[in-house]
Amino acid sequence: MRLALGLVSAAAIIVAGAAAQADMVSGPYVTGFGGYTINPDVGVDSDTNPSGHLSFDHGWVGGAAVGYDFGRARIEFEGAYRKNNYDELQLGTTTFTSDSDLAVISGLVNVLYDFENESVITPFIGFGIGAAYLDDDNSDTVLAYQGIAGAKISVTENLSAVVDYRYFRTLETDIGTNIGNLKFEYEQHTITAGLSYNFGTPAPAPVVEPAPAVVPPPAVEAARSYMVFFDWDSTAITPDASQIIRDAASAAQTLGVTRIELTGHADRSGSPRYNQRLSLKRADAVKAELIALGVAADSISTVGKGESAPLVPTPDGVREAQNRRVEIVLP
Repeated sequence: MRLALGLVSAAAIIVAGAAAQADMVSGPYVTGFGGYTINPDVGVDSDTNPSGHLSFDHGWVGGAAVGYDFGRARIEFEGAYRKNNYDELQLGTTTFTSDSDLAVISGLVNVLYDFENESVITPFIGFGIGAAYLDDDNSDTVLAYQGIAGAKISVTENLSAVVDYRYFRTLETDIGTNIGNLKFEYEQHTITAGLSYNFGTPAPAPVVEPAPAVVPPPAVEAARSYMVFFDWDSTAITPDASQIIRDAASAAQTLGVTRIELTGHADRSGSPRYNQRLSLKRADAVKAELIALGVAADSISTVGKGESAPLVPTPDGVREAQNRRVEIVLP
């Protein structure tokens, strides 16, 4: 029972984790398979003879499954028919041979996980749990389980060839034979091949949205208005600001401007009085740079507005980079 609960819990985890895989082919499917079986010797208890072991000839299996593919995980119900001839039964020092056979009809719920990749071959693993009906002179129904490992090979978009290995086993069965009741756990290695058809359709290819058109910012009078920005609590001219000041000086000379207006600003991270002084110092720093570039000092006027005219309104105490600036106007 603990084994059954563990398998069911693991199945729920796998299916829940893979149900959201929408990029895989999903939907209902059917599978048919057949294969070759090898039964290892098993220990036997007899109600009329000493214990011993039982061996089987190699046999065959055929079956079908109906399931649902969630994209990576699959869950299915499988029905299968197995048949093996008895080879030899040894109880104590006595050996029995028989040409009779043992038929096993099983119904299992399988949970499988596909390792999706870019090739046409998709490996998978899985396990199943259910019941098996064993039929000889007498019959018995017991819990059965199996482990599965194999691969799907895509033939078309919906059709796949399937090859797998299965280890099938039951709990202890008690069936009647012509020499008395035998108790053993049926065990089998199986190699199967078959075809699987998925009735689902592949998820549509993702639609690539075109990149939004880049809307250029409103044109500014490049030859008449410029703006430079400062680091927090600083009057130092940055390399970017220096290039803008050079552009403004060049424009002033090209246009023959006789007056340049510099208006300094600060953000609201300091007191109004401190910010007033800081804004004027920034204007003076830009003036000094213009003078160094050959602009006449008496053509430059400076004014500081502190934090009173923000480019980006903010609450008091906020450091806003766009408010730490000097506006250069060539009227």
